Amino acid sequence: MRTWRKLSKLAAAAAVAGCLALAGTPAAAVADANRAQEKAALTCGAGVFLDGLRALAVSESGRDEVFLTSNGVKIWPTTGAYVSMAVGQRVEVDKCVSVGAQLRLMEYDDLDPNDTIGGQTVSGDVTRDYEFCCGDGGRYRIGAVA
Repeated sequence: MRTWRKLSKLAAAAAVAGCLALAGTPAAAVADANRAQEKAALTCGAGVFLDGLRALAVSESGRDEVFLTSNGVKIWPTTGAYVSMAVGQRVEVDKCVSVGAQLRLMEYDDLDPNDTIGGQTVSGDVTRDYEFCCGDGGRYRIGAVA
């Protein structure tokens, strides 16, 4: 069943790329992006690929310093304590997590305990967006490819 779903996604991506080529959009760029997404999803095996995180609303004035945990362990970002995000900004996460993982989007604080913006449980076999809301007024969305 999972293989059939991946093949149908690939067929749909090819159809979209073909339609975009007719509309004058560079089909090669679209096809490359679709192949990269499929490859990333396939490397997760039975897990779920976390794609990009978008800030829909921030909890502090101007920017939030956010990081992501899975089952209580920080998984993103790997190069620092947090990523500073403004409303409308999107950043790549590019992480694999297991089905059933408890995700928490956290707001980093230097002196106080870190604040939870929101949490989600990853479900399997579904490509979807997860929303983290509304700790301190922050609201974020992350794409997940099953």
